[in-house]
Amino acid sequence: MNIQPIEQVQLERYPKTNDRSLQAWSNAELLALSYIENREANHIHLFNDRFGVWNCCIRNSELTTIWTYASQQRAIRENLKNNGISPDIVLKTPLDMLENVDLALIKVPKSLELFEFFLAQIHRGSTANTEAVCCFMTKYFSKSMLRIAEKYFSDVSQSKAWKKARLLVLKSPKVASDKQITAFVKPVSDILGGLQQYYGVFSSGGVDIGTQFLMDEFSLNTSEIDQPLRALDLACGNGILGKFLREKSDSIAVTYVDDFNLATASAALNDSGESSEFICANTLEELPDNQFDLVISNPPFHFEHENNIEVSISLFRGVERCLKPTGRFVLVANKHLNYQTHLTTIFSKVRNIAQNHKFEIYECS
Repeated sequence: MNIQPIEQVQLERYPKTNDRSLQAWSNAELLALSYIENREANHIHLFNDRFGVWNCCIRNSELTTIWTYASQQRAIRENLKNNGISPDIVLKTPLDMLENVDLALIKVPKSLELFEFFLAQIHRGSTANTEAVCCFMTKYFSKSMLRIAEKYFSDVSQSKAWKKARLLVLKSPKVASDKQITAFVKPVSDILGGLQQYYGVFSSGGVDIGTQFLMDEFSLNTSEIDQPLRALDLACGNGILGKFLREKSDSIAVTYVDDFNLATASAALNDSGESSEFICANTLEELPDNQFDLVISNPPFHFEHENNIEVSISLFRGVERCLKPTGRFVLVANKHLNYQTHLTTIFSKVRNIAQNHKFEIYECS
């Protein structure tokens, strides 16, 4: 297999960041490349190739990329173009069926639910010779990785550490058993008539405490009641905030936006309204100016194992453009993020409408 050395590949993060400590690949991904260098594989499936290091370094095999983030798609395509490689790649989602998986590379995600989702998808499309190579930085290792892997594969082995990275190598897919999960949709709360979501979506253990605080403190203005409103649930997760709005008034039409495709798919499970719209995107670029009367959000600042508020601040700028002149933006955030400093540079009016020991709720207009 022809593996291009990382020194000969140009890779950039997308979205771009001012944090110079963040790079577009990890030693774990390089260790996986080193492991497969002398392998022969007809068709390689790539999972969690966040910025395209595998797409750019593996040169002579058929590749299928299982994408989870809209920003991931864009990062891979831009890095392929930067390296003179066609950006026309084969893309599938975790919900798609795979066939005849020969070799799978997985960068183990922070969410072990999502890791299991990946392994189950590989297992359904496996043959007796299927091999899955799972890479991770040693500081993120959990025994749960082994427990999950052993549900689906009989042969589970660990590599030696290299530059603080290791591999789990999985072979001999098991015959399907009762221990294996097949639906990958789980109930998360009984509120709002019941909420469910796909594995790997934010706050799978129940309603996030910041989101709950926002719902407890939020109220519609008098002028917003009994008139058609266009609302945006930004970074929607399973769509709890959008559904919360629709429970308050039948006249509210909600657009759900999230970077994660399983999040927007989960929101669609929870809101089947004809006026609802679901968009998997990491920006608001495709939405018109002055469209929304109300934007509501519990914006992210965790991205896998990284903390980064740059993405959220970029989304705030998009909100300012999409918000009607008479509209408002209501969000909840951890106090230590000090979002008010950034919001006041974007919006004319920013006020703190509620706070507790951990969270603040802002209203911007």
